Amino acid sequence: MIDLEKIIVINIEEQKLRLIQNDRKIAEYSISTSKFGIGNKSGSNMTPLGHHIVKEKIGDHVSVNSIYKTGEFTKEIATINNNKVFAEDLVTTRIIKLEGTENGINRGSGIDSYEREIWIHGTPAEDKIGTPASHGCIRMKNNDIILLFDSIEVGTLVNIEMKIDTKVQGRKTQSANRGHIFRLNDRRKKGILDSTLWRLGSKERRKEGERRKK
Repeated sequence: MIDLEKIIVINIEEQKLRLIQNDRKIAEYSISTSKFGIGNKSGSNMTPLGHHIVKEKIGDHVSVNSIYKTGEFTKEIATINNNKVFAEDLVTTRIIKLEGTENGINRGSGIDSYEREIWIHGTPAEDKIGTPASHGCIRMKNNDIILLFDSIEVGTLVNIEMKIDTKVQGRKTQSANRGHIFRLNDRRKKGILDSTLWRLGSKERRKEGERRKK
């Protein structure tokens, strides 16, 4: 089920992740996106842009700094900021798996975010947070990923953007990434939702449509 009340907004230029609820920022975290830049192709190790949803959450109640390999908990604990393990791109503490919702952008053969294993996850390279350093995923500090993990549900909307200029005119904000003016509330309802609601069954779609009219 899609969570319509919360949105995760990832700003690559600022290296920030913001959790928005009912059009208000309720949390903000520094992150690391790909050191190889922006892109959607399989094997590129780049971070994709566009609309996603949280497809899976892995690691509830696992100890902080726990190590995963191929998405499975190994019962090992990482040493934070240990240069010897940085090259391994270790995944730690929690995993939030993303699924793209835009065909031809982050969904489909050769560009599929879910198949590419684009995740939000913890990292032992915490001193790299705030700069592009990952192999495509969105890295977070280990205590931060626990807070985010516990604040969202499967189905939460995620938008990955290159840049957002905070030029406020009333409630309007300018998006330099896609070159248009939008209201966060309007974008949430018309942009992200329209690109994901088609995936719901007809019965669920009608329910969501009725909810949006209220």
